[in-house]
Amino acid sequence: MPVFSVTLGETPYGFIAKTQAFNGTGKTAIALAREIFDALRKNKQTQDKMGEIIVTLFENSGSFDAAKARMGYLEELTVWKPGFANRIKEAAENNGQISSAWGVPGRVTALLKKKGEQVDESDDEIPF
Repeated sequence: MPVFSVTLGETPYGFIAKTQAFNGTGKTAIALAREIFDALRKNKQTQDKMGEIIVTLFENSGSFDAAKARMGYLEELTVWKPGFANRIKEAAENNGQISSAWGVPGRVTALLKKKGEQVDESDDEIPF
């Protein structure tokens, strides 16, 4: 289990003193959470689970803004499981917050092509 420490003005001590900590001084909770989220996404022990979480978050996007932000997370995935393509396609077809979010359907197509997946390009804006 990865352990992350955060400094808020003082360097951690004890068994975590030797590890590098996230510098939280002067950062908002959201900015610090994003750094930890990115570390979990890139960590070899947690990247598989984080990939699942990111795809699920995308599928459940409840707003245009969420769909756009979560699309960015999909584009940054460090792992790609075979089932991801179908889940992402279905979400783009069935979730109006995704299919109507400006630019997101095109980004979905580009991502799937980059990952070597089959895409129907008959319609650029809604490719499925």
